[in-house]
Amino acid sequence: MKTLLIIFGLGLPVWAADVKPLLPSAEENRQAIQHNKNLNLRTWSLDYSVPRSEAARPFSEVEEAGFLLFHSDTYYNATEIKNTLASNLPAGVKLVVYTNRSSQVNKLKKHYGSLAGQDNVEILNLQYKASDRAIWARDNTPIPVLLNSPINGRNWGAVDAVYYGGDEPDLALAKWFHIELFKNMYQFEGGNFVTDSRGNCVTVNKSATAQIPDTVFLNTYGCKQVIRLKHVAGIGHADERVKFINESVVLTDTPSYVPQLSALGYEVRTLPRPQGGYYRTYVNALSINDRVFVPVFGEELDKEALAVYESTGKRVIPVNSEDLSDNGNGSVHCITMTYPKVDFSELKRWFSR
Repeated sequence: MKTLLIIFGLGLPVWAADVKPLLPSAEENRQAIQHNKNLNLRTWSLDYSVPRSEAARPFSEVEEAGFLLFHSDTYYNATEIKNTLASNLPAGVKLVVYTNRSSQVNKLKKHYGSLAGQDNVEILNLQYKASDRAIWARDNTPIPVLLNSPINGRNWGAVDAVYYGGDEPDLALAKWFHIELFKNMYQFEGGNFVTDSRGNCVTVNKSATAQIPDTVFLNTYGCKQVIRLKHVAGIGHADERVKFINESVVLTDTPSYVPQLSALGYEVRTLPRPQGGYYRTYVNALSINDRVFVPVFGEELDKEALAVYESTGKRVIPVNSEDLSDNGNGSVHCITMTYPKVDFSELKRWFSR
């Protein structure tokens, strides 16, 4: 009952019948495949040459983050997860909650400020057309990349891909962070992209992604190599199957992926796969600096999964993901994004001009 009161106190919907799940419909998937095929036919030359961005490599979740982002939506009872995140932020990480509803700003500031500290929360009223998939921050926000040399005083920028839900906060976020925004013209979900600090980029080679040439990842995101995994289970996103934890350990719940991950020089540790729902996964955790937020489902296997994460030396914080995973087909990683550090006082000075 307490969680429900918090949700209503924010003035946000608990559930809406027209909210789309993370998984695309058959028609959306068909359109995504066709969009990417058309780009191959008319945009790039036969060798798939792609303009090179200034990205040196993608920013990895194993590196120190300065910002944790998520959208204000509370569909799929996500408030419990977001409250846990806000209450357990690592030192030096600022929470950024973005919304397209100006009427919610003060309520959001009061709510999340009470959990994370008023000075440690920024509520962004972004002017963009949000869709009913706004909650999937990992998919629809731009992917951070480290740069070869600073642009606008920043050592990192971001890459914006086309998202099938039509939700595009990329430019608004890039303007707020005052970073360079590079463009991937292909339709691509950010949840299907995980990377280590060496520039090894992993993606599940599902139908639409299979149409994207390697050179897009190499030139636009700065990947050093692209590892394409076969789609064997779930949504078909890399973040539900592979979790880089540190420079030497990677986790997976898919035995067939072990040879490819081992070939990268990692110790591969295996997570169990939850039994209670097809889209449940312990891999879709959020690792941020010294801690990791792990989805749990009230199953016996929860203990085994938490023990695997604890063996990595991280501070482990469980978050219940039953509603989100079973109804929305995702988990804590899907609804969050992390960005590198920026001197926040510098950001304040920039936007006060």
